[in-house]
Amino acid sequence: MMTEMNNESIMVCVHYGPHGQRLIQRGSELSRLLGAPLYVLTVDATTDHEYNQNKEQYLSGWEKQTKDAGGSFLIRKCNGKKTAEVIVETAQEKKVTQIIIGQSSQTLWQEITRGNFVNDLIEQLGPIDLHIVAVQRYPELLEHSHEKGFSAYLVKRDGNYVLSEEPGGEDTIKGIFFRELDTDFNSGLFKIVRNGEAQYLKILQSEWVKPHS
Repeated sequence: MMTEMNNESIMVCVHYGPHGQRLIQRGSELSRLLGAPLYVLTVDATTDHEYNQNKEQYLSGWEKQTKDAGGSFLIRKCNGKKTAEVIVETAQEKKVTQIIIGQSSQTLWQEITRGNFVNDLIEQLGPIDLHIVAVQRYPELLEHSHEKGFSAYLVKRDGNYVLSEEPGGEDTIKGIFFRELDTDFNSGLFKIVRNGEAQYLKILQSEWVKPHS
C-alpha cells in the first residue's frame, strides 16, 4: 500500500528578545500538525565576540525548547549579508516550505529602521509560505529580562529616531522604556499604545539624547 509523503518543512526565525519562545511554540504546533521537520533559526548580525549573558540565556532557552519539540536549532552569521538573504539561503539549504517570523508594529518599525524587512523577504522566498505572527503583546517574560519601565520618548534626529528623556518636536513618540538587564547600554524595549493595544519596539542605543531646545 502506497502512502503520500509529506514534503512540508517548518522554519521559525527568532531574534534576540522575549517573543522568541512564543514563535517557537507556534512553529512546534504547526510542525506536529503537519508531521513536518522543525528548524529554529537565529541570525547573528553582530561583528564582535563579546559575551552577553542575557543574550546567551535566550539562545540557551530557545535551543532547549527547540530540541524538546524534536527540532534543530541553527545560528547563522550575516557576514556582510542582509538578514533576509541569510534566512532565504538557510531555508533553501534545509528545503523549508514554510517560514514563521514575528512582526511588531510594522509601519512604525519600518520607518525607524528605514527598511521593509518583510517585503525584502517575500521578494526572495519564491514558493515558500510566510507566516507573520503578531508579537505586540510581550508576556510576563519581560520582567525577567528587563528593568522596570519608565516614561521616555523617541524623537526624530537627522532622519532617525533616538531615545530621549524629554519630548522634542512634532514627531515625538511617547512611551515606556524597558532597559535590558545586565547591559551597560540603553538597549531594551520601547512600549507604545495604539488603538488600545500595546506595541513594542526594539531599541539599540548607547546613550541618551536630549532634544534641541
